[in-house]
Amino acid sequence: MMSWDEFSGVMCNRFGSKNDIMEKFNKLVQKGSVDEYVKKFEELKCLMHALNSSLPESYYISSFVSRLKEDIKPMLKILKPMTLMITFKQVK
Repeated sequence: MMSWDEFSGVMCNRFGSKNDIMEKFNKLVQKGSVDEYVKKFEELKCLMHALNSSLPESYYISSFVSRLKEDIKPMLKILKPMTLMITFKQVK
């Protein structure tokens, strides 16, 4: 077993520094299909959570929705999903 700090260090070594991970997450936008975007978002969300587990789920929901293509975003905002998993289901 390793501590949370050790795990974060391993993740940063594997995927880049804390700043690299945050930058990748913050720059992520939907360019291709919804499935591609969801997959990449989930990958980066896991890394972000490893770095800062105190971010609320509402932060991730808002981040996900705000980076969708403009023709999808308004429909999802109307539905007001309460969890990230519901958000993923509704966007598909």
